Amino acid sequence: MSDQPLTDAEIELALSELPGWTLVGDRLEQTWTFGGHLQALAAATAVGFLNEQRGHHADLTVNYDKLRVSTTTHSAGNKVSAKDTDLARAVGELLE
Repeated sequence: MSDQPLTDAEIELALSELPGWTLVGDRLEQTWTFGGHLQALAAATAVGFLNEQRGHHADLTVNYDKLRVSTTTHSAGNKVSAKDTDLARAVGELLE
């Protein structure tokens, strides 16, 4: 998978296929709400294992019953790359 930054048009197209994900600065982000704190922590752990399997690590923030996943590619100058869109797709499938 390429570390090259995606163009604005490529990001826009990818977002049209990634329900709930948004572009925030140079990152893709989505927030999920769960039934409580332990469910949000369990989801964060599952996403952490997914990150590790893919060798691409999103930032995870848990606030009580919410999990925010935020991803950018450091080796692409902290821009969105295909690694991020691929990870966003996998995280979405995992948590939906």
